[in-house]
Amino acid sequence: MNLRFLLFVGTEMQTERAKRMDSAGEEASLNSPELPWNQLYLKRRTESRIQLRRRVCFTGPAAAAVTGVLAILILAAGRVSGSEFVTVPSSVKCTEGQDCILSCTFNYTAGDWDERTGVTWRRLETGRIVHSYYNNLGQLNNQPPHYVNRTSLFDSELQRGNASLLLRRVREEDAGQYRCSVNARRLYGTGLTEVVVVPADPTTAPAHVTVPGSVKCTEGQDCILSCTFNYTAGGWDEKTGVTWRRLETGRIIHSYHDNMDQLAHQPPQYVNRTSLFDSELQRGNASLLLRRVREEDAGEYECSVSTPRLHGSGLTEVVVVPAQQHHWWVLGAVLPLLCVVAGLCVGL
Repeated sequence: MNLRFLLFVGTEMQTERAKRMDSAGEEASLNSPELPWNQLYLKRRTESRIQLRRRVCFTGPAAAAVTGVLAILILAAGRVSGSEFVTVPSSVKCTEGQDCILSCTFNYTAGDWDERTGVTWRRLETGRIVHSYYNNLGQLNNQPPHYVNRTSLFDSELQRGNASLLLRRVREEDAGQYRCSVNARRLYGTGLTEVVVVPADPTTAPAHVTVPGSVKCTEGQDCILSCTFNYTAGGWDEKTGVTWRRLETGRIIHSYHDNMDQLAHQPPQYVNRTSLFDSELQRGNASLLLRRVREEDAGEYECSVSTPRLHGSGLTEVVVVPAQQHHWWVLGAVLPLLCVVAGLCVGL
């Protein structure tokens, strides 16, 4: 009789418990103190992990990391466009006592030119401004005494993307790093070039024509082939002529005499791609502007200047380097990583 009573009581307890689970639902049963401790622990730990992973993926370090990576990509894209906007050679050799051109070109088609556009040449070691130009005027009030009456830009060429600096009567202390900065209406860029001053040969008179041994030109961009001559010694009149010749073929790519360009026999490859700085010729600047550089432009070029009393020439080599590709490969490398992080968050 006692055994039957115990079995009856046990059956009634199980039935009552089943009813409570049906009425309160699964959630109430799992939170019930009657649930075995191990099942209750596993459930609560699972819920905690889900909440933690949600916080980690969307509001925690992972989200911060993803945001940081995107910020780096945006900054990197800005730097790439900035560096493409201004182009300078890595270094330029200047002969002591002679004039020298520090080349700097910018993509003037990308940013409209107006009186707010500014050009600044700064000495990197001291931070002092060597030459400044804005509001369509040279701003030289704070120019260091060392550079007074020794610097100038090619004003007529600024709207064509030429921000090069003419440094006259180079001195030994001019050696160092110079930064060219261009601030247009919509774009800004800088470039750093190093001036290497080489001593003049003391045994001979200064060369009538001076050109650098080589110049690096970026494919697709404009490039200046520097050539200066001793205009004070030879004088200048309408008989003075300047000739740029491609040494490998002997063809004249640009000729100037009788105070005008003579381009009737210019090779088709160079048509509408070359020009001199006319306003600077009487100041000893016979440099050639070569537009939209092509791979086949690489080679040796001869700059010849003939004045009433002197004649001289110089040979320079043009090295064409490929254009810097836009760094979209950074996105290609990082985006899969972002996808993996996002996938892990969704999976978790």
